[in-house]
Amino acid sequence: MRKRTLSLLFSNLLIAGLLVTGCGQAQPAATQPAPAATAAAEDPAKIIKGAIQTYFNDIGSTVKNSYKISEKDLKTELDTSPDKYLVLDIRKADAYAQGHIKGAINIPYGPEIAKNLDSIRALAKDKTVIVACYTGQTAGQTDSLLNVAGIKTLSLNSGMGGASVGFATRGWIGQNYPTVTEPTTMPTAAKVESKNKAIDEAAQKYFYELPQDSYKIDLPAMKDALAKEADKYYIVDIRKAEDFAKGHIKGAVNIPYGPDIAKNLDSIKENGKNKTVVVYCYTGQTAGQADSLLNIYGIKTKSLNFGFGTEGFDKGWSADKSYEVVK
Repeated sequence: MRKRTLSLLFSNLLIAGLLVTGCGQAQPAATQPAPAATAAAEDPAKIIKGAIQTYFNDIGSTVKNSYKISEKDLKTELDTSPDKYLVLDIRKADAYAQGHIKGAINIPYGPEIAKNLDSIRALAKDKTVIVACYTGQTAGQTDSLLNVAGIKTLSLNSGMGGASVGFATRGWIGQNYPTVTEPTTMPTAAKVESKNKAIDEAAQKYFYELPQDSYKIDLPAMKDALAKEADKYYIVDIRKAEDFAKGHIKGAVNIPYGPDIAKNLDSIKENGKNKTVVVYCYTGQTAGQADSLLNIYGIKTKSLNFGFGTEGFDKGWSADKSYEVVK
């Protein structure tokens, strides 16, 4: 009897289990975890701003030479360690043909630099690029753009110089250092990947869209413009504060070359809205650096040709006593 009872109990439990399985709601299939959201691409303007700020913030700390090299120091370096350098002569082909630094490659300032940016990066691997122009100003513009594009670069102080550009005792030729006329063919090198395409594109755009004035304004043109329509310009003096205090162009604000420019990028952009920003330094060379970087940040900028001037330099705004200087 007991055996029969247990058998019936087991049968009932089995039937109940089948009924529950058949009539119960189907369990939802296990869901796959949602794929992680793809990170939004970083804003190119933010990338460019960060690179510019790093460039200026490094001045005085990791960068002691204002991204320049003196004529004498370059001569010494090329005599002792030429393989550590790639000399880039950005003057026009005819000037290069008349005489250049031995081993220098000619890539004229403007669209040719944009076209050859990848080649320059490849050739510059494990080297420092030295950029030489006529007086150092367009080399400064090039210097800063190559640096933010990840290519270690210095500009030659006062460029090739020489009497033909009014630098009788300045620059490589003015210092009577040797030149050659035999051209150096651009070698080939394995491609080096860019660290940031947004910066490359901004730098290339700068060179491809090179205006006739090369992003510079001559002294007479600046004097005339300030006399007739000063409100169309925002003048930034990037010399040291003590030199600004001794005398500067009327209406200029002082934002010294270096970290102060990094801190004031947005202020320059706001104050320069609907105007042309004009940057000047002592001789035009560091202003050239600032000029190109402000332009790729979207600030319409020109550098003052030959700058404000300095002791022993017979060019620049202060060299002509007819140009107004205020304190």
